[in-house]
Amino acid sequence: MRIKDIGGEFALIERIRKKTKLYSKDVVAGIGDDAAVLSYDKNNYLLFTTDALIENAHFSLKYSTPEQIGMKAIEQNVSDIAAMGGLPKFAVISLSLPKNINVKFVDGLYDGINKKAKKYKISIVGGNITHSKEIVVNVALLGFVEKNYLALRSRAKIGDLIFCSGNVGKSTAGLELLRHNKKGNSIKYHLEPQSRLDLARKLVKIGINSMTDVSDGVASEIRHICEESKVGVIIYADKIPISKNTIDDSKKIGKNALDFALYGGEDFELVFTAPKNKVKQLKKYDASVIGETVNKKYGMKLVKNNKEYNLGSGFDHFGRKRV
Repeated sequence: MRIKDIGGEFALIERIRKKTKLYSKDVVAGIGDDAAVLSYDKNNYLLFTTDALIENAHFSLKYSTPEQIGMKAIEQNVSDIAAMGGLPKFAVISLSLPKNINVKFVDGLYDGINKKAKKYKISIVGGNITHSKEIVVNVALLGFVEKNYLALRSRAKIGDLIFCSGNVGKSTAGLELLRHNKKGNSIKYHLEPQSRLDLARKLVKIGINSMTDVSDGVASEIRHICEESKVGVIIYADKIPISKNTIDDSKKIGKNALDFALYGGEDFELVFTAPKNKVKQLKKYDASVIGETVNKKYGMKLVKNNKEYNLGSGFDHFGRKRV
């Protein structure tokens, strides 16, 4: 039986979670969120996450410079810490490199890593290097979050409004432009994505209920919140924030920008839920209301052109490739 036969990436994660035992009472939250949450001291939790970039799966040297790969490796991990409401602190970097790779690639890669480490005040404290047929850049990142600011996927409440920050679909639109050898503003968002760490910190101080980052498409991230919080959802397609640039770039390749927003990924925006009495406070920030949570028995629905559809899943690492 293959991974796709059991339901793909997320079914595999759930299978692993069921087989995994915890041997410490210090685990506050393990598999199932953007980062693990561990006991630390009276006022703070320790956050622990890891993510990898793999050549010809997450990046291509045809499109990306070594510096861009390094920057992206840090940003995607910072985005996980942001989704938990925390701040990044320490990282280790593991590299798998072809034996004939030019050392200039590594220099450029670390130019990007160090640029983002400086931005976020992350100390690179170690790592590992080995050889492989293709390039793999893996980052493990530690961060901290104050206990009263911790955001989890599992805390959405029935009746919450669902918000999405910024605009989405831009990274996938950029990737598709590159694949079709076309130009457009979206390309920079694919090659140099930005986490929303500053916004995440503001949100948790207001008092949201749940949050995750948009790494695998809005539909996938909403599904994570619903499954962990045991709620249903109604999402309104015309409320999902998509920029005019993304719409125009999608048309260049005959694609629908809404599909990129729902089922693409690597935008590193934030999807979060909050009670309705927080709307006034949240209006000042770069976030749009895209739906609301409902009873679990209702399911996960997308309303489009006054018709209701089941909300699909996002990017699956054992389905289609990103590059």
